[in-house]
Amino acid sequence: QEFSDTMFFDEAVDILHIFPKAWCIERKLDPKTFDSIINKTPLSFRTNRIIGGVAPSAYLENIEKGDSKTPPVSLDRLNEILTSHLIDPKSLRSDDFNAFMDKRQSALLSLIEDAMGKRLLESIESQVEDDGEGEGDEN
Repeated sequence: QEFSDTMFFDEAVDILHIFPKAWCIERKLDPKTFDSIINKTPLSFRTNRIIGGVAPSAYLENIEKGDSKTPPVSLDRLNEILTSHLIDPKSLRSDDFNAFMDKRQSALLSLIEDAMGKRLLESIESQVEDDGEGEGDEN
């Protein structure tokens, strides 16, 4: 379900790992990578309990099946939700951490660029050029 401001606080929404921390540690992934914002998204406390520390393919299956406390979510609806979080369903369902990180980083950067109205790479290159001006000038 979508979050309103009230629901955000009432449902104990938190920013949590998409590829669970336990799963990443078990695979000896670099914490600097898996703890980055690229691998995090807002989730309700209830959804976090469903996810636990298992592989994304396993927790997605659990969400689709539902249980006595949580109704099932269709594959199409779950893919819509994932996409709304800028998550590539295919890489998540195949537990492909590297593809997930690459695709989500690109999607997040595009979102930032759209909000800024310019490409980030051009902005960074411009800053480097500006910082480089006058090198060697001591006056």
